[in-house]
Amino acid sequence: MNTSYTFKKSAFEKIQHWELTDNGLSFKQEGKTDALIPYQYISTIRMQYKPFRYRTYNYSCIISTGTSSVELFSTSYEGFANFSDLRETYTPFVKELVKTVQENNPNCIIQVGQTSSVFYGTLALNIFLLFVLLRLIYFIPIQGSMSIVIKLVLVGYYFFYVVKSFKKNKPQQATSSEIPNEVLPSF
Repeated sequence: MNTSYTFKKSAFEKIQHWELTDNGLSFKQEGKTDALIPYQYISTIRMQYKPFRYRTYNYSCIISTGTSSVELFSTSYEGFANFSDLRETYTPFVKELVKTVQENNPNCIIQVGQTSSVFYGTLALNIFLLFVLLRLIYFIPIQGSMSIVIKLVLVGYYFFYVVKSFKKNKPQQATSSEIPNEVLPSF
């Protein structure tokens, strides 16, 4: 059983240490007051695929108490544009967190993927961007058969990442025994 997890969110934050205890979820970070979130206070846990610029293989677990929320990442800041992949400790910790919270608080809602508004807003934005990309590609001044190949590669590359993100982040609910593989990094 993996009952603790340590990571660094960014260059501006100190290392965070999270631990599952008998009394709740414990949080420690240098320069901040230690905190304990009782399992009964956790209202939702949301897991999602959340890549960004240099964290292309990043997953997120958002723990909400109703009045506030905290976010754990599956990657840890090491230096400029350098993030270590912590999937071997992140995945077991998040699975154990969900299981422990569900045992102590059956009213906690386990959500996976993005919120509906973010998911459909992102879908609309990406459809718009795809049209813009296709319009720009139409005007690339490359002649001959190479122009078709280059255009197809550009659209294919964009389409691959959009489909991957949408497949992993479709909004849905889960239980501790049925967490979809798409929202946790595999190892």
